Amino acid sequence: MTPSALAPAKTVERFYDPEEGTATASAGSPPQQPARYVLQPGLSVLSDAKGGVLLCLKPLLALRLNRPATVLLTALRQPRSVADLAAQTDSGMAPAAINAFLDTLLRRRLLIWQPPVPAIWPKVSIIVPARGRADATRRCVRSLLALDYPADRREIIVVDDASTPPLSSVLSGLAITLLRQERNIGQSAARNLAATAASGTVLAFTDNDCVVEPDWLRALIPYLNDPDIAIIGGRVMAPSAQSAVAAFEAVRSPLDMGAFATEVTPAATVSYLPTCNLLVRRDVLLAHSGFDATLRVGEDVDFIWRVLRGGSRAWYAPAGRIVHDHRVRWGEWLRRRADYGSSEAMLQQRHPEGRRLMPAPGIGLLLLLAITLVPRLGLSGLGPGVAAIALFGAELAEKRRKLRQLRVSLPIGRIAGALGREHAAAFYHLSANVVRYYSLPLLAVGLAWPRLLPAVIPLLATAPLTDYQRLRPRLSRPVFVGLYWLELAAYQVGVWRGGWQRRTLRPLLPRWRWRR
Repeated sequence: MTPSALAPAKTVERFYDPEEGTATASAGSPPQQPARYVLQPGLSVLSDAKGGVLLCLKPLLALRLNRPATVLLTALRQPRSVADLAAQTDSGMAPAAINAFLDTLLRRRLLIWQPPVPAIWPKVSIIVPARGRADATRRCVRSLLALDYPADRREIIVVDDASTPPLSSVLSGLAITLLRQERNIGQSAARNLAATAASGTVLAFTDNDCVVEPDWLRALIPYLNDPDIAIIGGRVMAPSAQSAVAAFEAVRSPLDMGAFATEVTPAATVSYLPTCNLLVRRDVLLAHSGFDATLRVGEDVDFIWRVLRGGSRAWYAPAGRIVHDHRVRWGEWLRRRADYGSSEAMLQQRHPEGRRLMPAPGIGLLLLLAITLVPRLGLSGLGPGVAAIALFGAELAEKRRKLRQLRVSLPIGRIAGALGREHAAAFYHLSANVVRYYSLPLLAVGLAWPRLLPAVIPLLATAPLTDYQRLRPRLSRPVFVGLYWLELAAYQVGVWRGGWQRRTLRPLLPRWRWRR
């Protein structure tokens, strides 16, 4: 770490409550359990004379398998370890070959990985940067003391970042180490400071407006048994909603990465992890100089992408959950969204590999063009729509032909339905990108030239209406859609602000991914 990133701790206090310390002790470590794998839901293995076919309908996918692969994947209808597969199946593959095969399928998100449970739990240093919010800080620390994790294998370090009044009084009597700063150094520098003082081999980060669930560490630590994985993060949940913004945040928070475990990469569905629920190997953090103390937003994305660039891997596991008090006051909520947007320019300049992918669904765009032309040209404007239908029919025939070559017999209706869902999903992702980055100028264009509104409206309405149906928020449809547009308008203003400050248009210039 660079010295400029750290400020010396003015005060170090260690508090200990014997009763609380005893209450949090864990009764021993569980036995070692090897990593296990299982097929993703919705996948089917169809055996035949040549081996078999791996079939999925959401999205439509069919992969030819040889006999050993068919044997292995058939066995993976139930969770099994590599050793189980080698000993209990007749695949004829050595454990090393099985492991490599499963890792390939895991990267393609066709398997679920259940990490091994360690025989000896590692020493974990839990780090909480704190500025103000005294009552929330005490609630956070008490949830950490109640963790189901061996008390002698964890320490809690709170960095009081120049709170007024100091946090020492509300934290007195709790089994923690308190580092007091007399001047505000920011969350990144506070985390770095605690990392240098930590004694654990694993650093666990959360914020003082969070409460962790008792099994938080036990759910996440096993992923670090894989020596290639340096970072693991869990799910960020919302407390009970008390307002419209809170109900919206409960289903649309940018800190919530969703319900499915997956690897984290810049171009993946989960491209980063928030620091309020993050575990990192201490040696990896120190080797990469910690978090950039000059950043007040986007520092988590920057750090994770630097670590990934160095060859390590990161994982997201929703089982390790915390509850985060989101900003629900209108002004704070919108300012925070704008701040998030402003970080994109910096991230794009530092990490070109994180450049955004923009879906361009050909069939969806042709239908959109037809909607625009028909009011002006009548039946002659249907040409793009006819072309879209023809393309869909050709793709449907091609899919059916390939499935028959694989000796997979499906009704034409099921193939058409699966293909239609793929195209609908592609148009949804186009709409989500448009709303996030281009909705304000596009709406202005539509109002200036009303003839374009038939195309503008589907682009701006598809994503929020789909998310309303998918997420089922405790809000009416109009309120949810309005908050959706308002949130992303604020984000968009932040993107423009960050681009102006850094003199770059990179956040607005994605890589196009064309789909027929």
